[in-house]
Amino acid sequence: ARQAFPMNKTASKQYQQIVDFILGITFEIWEQRQVESILDFYGADIDVYSLEGLTHGAGMMVKQTEATLEAFPDRLLLGDDVIWSGDLARGFSSHRITSPMTNLGPTAFGAATGKRVLTMNVADCEITDGRITREWLLRDNLALIGQLGFDTKTAARGMAERFTPELSHWLKQEYSRVMANPDSTVSTIGESDMDPSEPFARQLLKNNWLDGNKEILENLYAPYCVLHRAPVRTVSGQQEILKHYENWRRALPSACLSLDHVCSQPFNSNGRHIAARWSIAGTHEGPFAGLSATGKPIYIVGVTHWRVLDGRVITEWTVFDELAMLAQALNEHS
Repeated sequence: ARQAFPMNKTASKQYQQIVDFILGITFEIWEQRQVESILDFYGADIDVYSLEGLTHGAGMMVKQTEATLEAFPDRLLLGDDVIWSGDLARGFSSHRITSPMTNLGPTAFGAATGKRVLTMNVADCEITDGRITREWLLRDNLALIGQLGFDTKTAARGMAERFTPELSHWLKQEYSRVMANPDSTVSTIGESDMDPSEPFARQLLKNNWLDGNKEILENLYAPYCVLHRAPVRTVSGQQEILKHYENWRRALPSACLSLDHVCSQPFNSNGRHIAARWSIAGTHEGPFAGLSATGKPIYIVGVTHWRVLDGRVITEWTVFDELAMLAQALNEHS
């Protein structure tokens, strides 16, 4: 059973609501370099999920944060948005971040390059009694290694070699979960009822990844909509967004999709900010990122943020790790 924690007095004293809490602790940890405060703001037995690997415990998070700062000592985590539900006693946040940083130390991909890069990440966090107790971490590693100047396939093979037995087991488990039950119930932490944006999110994701109905896309996206896949990868307009997702449907034509979490908040009188975490499972049957079909099973976890006005998306941010997808496709042991 997951350990129960008393209400975090440090968090409750400093921060009164979720957005302030998330932005505040991110600034403390990363920009004020108070890395040890992770032990105060995260549960001792926290689980962190990403396609690069699984992390267990706040102590391991401290070590990983210190390693990242050695590689990128000037890294900033600039909060672009926090979409949330609930409160600090029991709540949820989806935190979108832009990170400018300079590579001055070695990374898992190679020696320091001295290059300045810009990345987009999302952290989905469950909050219990003023501490983050579970997290899903989404990174745009393909955009990162491209800016660093590393070869894509070499980096992907290196990532595949670093897959632990635990990560490989989790990837297979998640793949089976999505394939067996793609329409599973949405988990909405911090809310007693289903989020009102769940049907919209489900229809949009299903159409983008599985169906490709042009009329539905044009009904759900404004003509001037913009899709941000990374700070260095932007798609503008309905037709270009349609083409973008067509490429993914070719790569994974038999995929299944699971909508794993939705939360949203209103803005103005006729808009909503929506955050959706989703999973895709399928067989690699078409090209992507320069790699021909391999027939390998692929699992993706991603997060999408939408700014919706009068029922249509005007801006989308979608983050998932394409490099980890390549690593799965190139993994000799899968």
